[in-house]
Amino acid sequence: MAVKLDLKDRKMLTLLDENSRVSNSHIAKKVGLSKPAVEYRLKRFEKNNVIFSYYSVIDFTKLGYSQYKVYFKFQNVSLEDEKNIINYWNKTNNSIWVAQIRGRWDLTVSILAKSNFEFGTILNKFMNQYSKFILDKDVLLTEYSPIYSREYLTETRPNEFVYGMPSKLYELDDADIKILKIISKSARISVLDLVKKTGLTRDTINYRLKKLMKEKLIVQHRCYLNLKNLGINHYKIIFRTKNLDKISEKKIKTWVSQHKKATQFLKLIGSWDLEIEFETETEDELYKILTEIRKEFSDIIRDFDILRITETYKYDYFPF
Repeated sequence: MAVKLDLKDRKMLTLLDENSRVSNSHIAKKVGLSKPAVEYRLKRFEKNNVIFSYYSVIDFTKLGYSQYKVYFKFQNVSLEDEKNIINYWNKTNNSIWVAQIRGRWDLTVSILAKSNFEFGTILNKFMNQYSKFILDKDVLLTEYSPIYSREYLTETRPNEFVYGMPSKLYELDDADIKILKIISKSARISVLDLVKKTGLTRDTINYRLKKLMKEKLIVQHRCYLNLKNLGINHYKIIFRTKNLDKISEKKIKTWVSQHKKATQFLKLIGSWDLEIEFETETEDELYKILTEIRKEFSDIIRDFDILRITETYKYDYFPF
């Protein structure tokens, strides 16, 4: 049964989606609640599993990594076999996203690698162990990807983060790595707890966090919602295109950025050219959006497929 949210719940989730490190006092002021009321609602979110994780968006391209997306179709796989495959990718150091999907594919994994050779080594290691369960697979390289804030929760300012664009590489030291390992999956952790977990001083942690934000290595602190617990469906529509020049690409990207139910746009290299994520309450709503896209961009859309994300197992921008 979906958790029902009132307007103040939605405002709280919007604030956490924009900056999950925001203090309870700040949330209380913005939402019009007392601090204890905010704490109570946050505990209710945790109890009802509304939030999957608080995470930090880390621009891994500044560390020299590219994102490879792999879609798998299973065969002759038992529930135990499927669980083992999922656990394999959850434990793989270079995997940043692991999710169950429905449609043409059964599982999707996003992998970070510094070269095609490194990615091939990671994928081949998996296939050597589990190829008998894999009927088909598809590999896509992410050229670039803007991510958008959830404007549909409440009226909020549009927010966009883009990864994949060429930029100057950033050299991490041991202190940076200690902080990123924790904050990538626990963005709301207090500085005091970071001190305990890293062994660094409070001043060092504050300085490093500010520096990593200033250098835009840490781009944003967000919350990853358990959408199914809110009665919201998470979809990907993947497209093959024709005549996709720079003007057409900018036009469709702008259209997506202005759509309140769109949360991500990906320009891909491989058998598919574009991937757009939408979060809708019903399948009918998604098909209405799809109809709008096909009508608006009939001159560049050649083919499409719809995937529904049913379960997220891992989401970590710094999995190393």
